[in-house]
Amino acid sequence: MTSSEIADSRRASGEVGRRTVLMGAALSIPAVTVMVSTPAWAASGGSVSLSAPDMRVPAAGNVPVTALVRDAASQPVAGTAVSFSGPSGASFAPTSGVTDGSGKTTTQLDLGTPWATPGSSATLTAVTSAASTSAAFTVVGSNLLAAGREYARSVAQTELVFPSPVTDAIAAVADLVRVNSPDNSVAWFLALLADGTVWAKGGNAYGQLGDGSTTDRSTWAPVPGLAGVTQIAAADRSGYALLSDGSVRAWGDNRYGQLGIGSTTNQLSPVAVTGLTSRITQIIAGYDHVVASASDGSLVSWGRNALGQVGDGSTTDRWAPVPVSGLTGVAQIATAYNSSFALLTDGSVRSWGDNAYGVLGIGTREPQKSSPVPVPALASGVTQIAGGGWSAYALLSDGSVRSWGMNGVGQLGDGSTTDRYSPGAVTGLTAGVTQIAAGTTTAYVLRADGTMNAWGQNDKGQVGDGSTARRRLTPVAVPLPTGREVRRLASLSTTSQTALAVMKTS
Repeated sequence: MTSSEIADSRRASGEVGRRTVLMGAALSIPAVTVMVSTPAWAASGGSVSLSAPDMRVPAAGNVPVTALVRDAASQPVAGTAVSFSGPSGASFAPTSGVTDGSGKTTTQLDLGTPWATPGSSATLTAVTSAASTSAAFTVVGSNLLAAGREYARSVAQTELVFPSPVTDAIAAVADLVRVNSPDNSVAWFLALLADGTVWAKGGNAYGQLGDGSTTDRSTWAPVPGLAGVTQIAAADRSGYALLSDGSVRAWGDNRYGQLGIGSTTNQLSPVAVTGLTSRITQIIAGYDHVVASASDGSLVSWGRNALGQVGDGSTTDRWAPVPVSGLTGVAQIATAYNSSFALLTDGSVRSWGDNAYGVLGIGTREPQKSSPVPVPALASGVTQIAGGGWSAYALLSDGSVRSWGMNGVGQLGDGSTTDRYSPGAVTGLTAGVTQIAAGTTTAYVLRADGTMNAWGQNDKGQVGDGSTARRRLTPVAVPLPTGREVRRLASLSTTSQTALAVMKTS
């Protein structure tokens, strides 16, 4: 047979030549390759997901973000390449990875936006060759500046931990006056967030962190059981929260009845202040006493009263709220250690309680007043008042500031260390001031352009100007982070040795 006839015979009998087999094998390779590059798990409903601890990411700083690849049966898939992406400016290290035996690969994310609004959202994306996903994460951050005790000597952003913008903050120092050395006292802090929660950190020997324990804590955490809070206050070792319904919660030290619950038993968690017959609109605390204004313009007070600071005409400690004598039409309240102040709607000021160093501003250093009396030099034109340890301050309608009382470290800001029994001008602050605040022996002002000035004691850096000078006798500029403006000064407390300012958010 010829070769052609042999080939025809093989084809007829179903035999295939070796060359034909090799060609068929070569042609099948691309088909197999396509199947490998398109895994069966993706074609049949596989997925990729993203996660981070608590589904939150800090505004700046590294946080682990994990991608998980699963097949259609929700089983992890190993060996899959995943790439990561996010908002402009965000960085990933590494930018891509390969899933392990548990179907996971992890990268370190840094959003790189330290001033992002706490509670805002950041969208991250993970992509494989066959699937992709995008997920929104809550940004935790801080719009709070701090300097002084427990912080640096220059104002800087606090820890990026808050899931909502800070609206107010208080620094306090437990036992600042009681112990022989202030260095043995312990700082603690409260922060009020826009979501109505209260966060705390610091010393907790008396339960002032409100977490049910007496264990100190160096990190911020929410005060359990508090929601709908509109205002906070802090005494020496006690915390207070005003709720949106006009009621008040208190916790911590209660040796003088300063929690207002009808007893002197300490409380490790927030409890309701008793006997409030009117809706409370403002609350402020001195060293061991509290003053609160009601919606009808009247005042109530409770706590330690040995120096008449409660203002009911007596010197008897009050374990529950009592009316402050003879005051109506109150616009704002303030306290010093053992003294109280009220700004009336007509722009005049009243004071009562301890008059050490002339802190009542009545022109003398005579003994305490157990009922409110007028401050003669402030008969009109006052728009805000503030109290420190044994000093007090008034902001006038023309934007200038007055101060009086103790001045041993220059806290009156007049260039001297001489105590003053009547209000006098603070040097250089003749106009443009929109808010005042005071700690123990340091005072602060906010100007209309969003800048700050401070003066007084600076041994802990609480002036915030970056120096270690023991005192500043006149106001100095407080350098702010580039491009940032202060929205409001924090409330502080009469025992504060830390500067706090709430910043504008984007």
